[in-house]
Amino acid sequence: MIILGSIVTLGIFLLVGWAVATEMFQHRSWRRRVESGDVEIVAALIEEALAAWRRARPPRGLPANLWAGVQGAQLIALTADTATVSSSAEAEFRTEEGKRIQVASALEMASALAGRLVDMMLYDVPNLRLATVRVDIYTTFTRDGGTPVQEPILTTTADRREADRIAWEDLTPDEVLARFDTRAGRASSGQAIPIELAPLVGTAPRQPVTTTGGDVA
Repeated sequence: MIILGSIVTLGIFLLVGWAVATEMFQHRSWRRRVESGDVEIVAALIEEALAAWRRARPPRGLPANLWAGVQGAQLIALTADTATVSSSAEAEFRTEEGKRIQVASALEMASALAGRLVDMMLYDVPNLRLATVRVDIYTTFTRDGGTPVQEPILTTTADRREADRIAWEDLTPDEVLARFDTRAGRASSGQAIPIELAPLVGTAPRQPVTTTGGDVA
C-alpha cells in the first residue's frame, strides 16, 4: 500500500508539473510573438481577456451598470502595440418619491467607463503590454421618428508612460482622463452631444482565435 500510494503521489506530482510547465512555455511563446509584432496574437490575447470579463462577476464595490459597460466592450482596431475598443454608457436613474430621477448623466457614466477600460486594457490583459489604448464610448440618441441610434460622446487615447505615473485610486475618472488625450461632447445644459471620432489606427481584428488550451494558429 505504501508503494502504491507513493506511485500515485508521484504520478500526480508529474502531471501537475507537466501542466504547469506546458502553460509556462505557452505563455513564453505568446510573449515572444507579441514582441515580434504579431498582430494576430495581440488580437487573440485581447479578445480572450474581453471574453473573460464578459463571464466574470462584477468586482466588489463596482456598480453593476459600469461592469456591464466593461462586458460590452468590443475590439475594433489594433496594431502590434495599440488597440482601440468601444462600448456604450447610458444615464443612470433611480426612483425617488415615485419619480424617476437622473443621478448620473450619460457623460458621467461614459467617463467612469472609459477610465475603467483604459486601466483594464493597459494592465489586465495577460502577456500583453500595449503602448497606447484608445477607448470610444457611445450613448443612445433618438432620431426624428423615434428611431434609437448610438453616437460617440467621449473618446480618450491613453499612453502607457503617462498611465504609469498616475495614482489611479486617488483620482476621479474625470481627473484620470484629463491626463490623456480626451474629448467629450457636452451641451451647455451639461448633457451629452455626439462628437466626431478621429480615424482608426490599425486594422480591424480577424475572427477571434482562442489561446486557451494550445497555441494560436
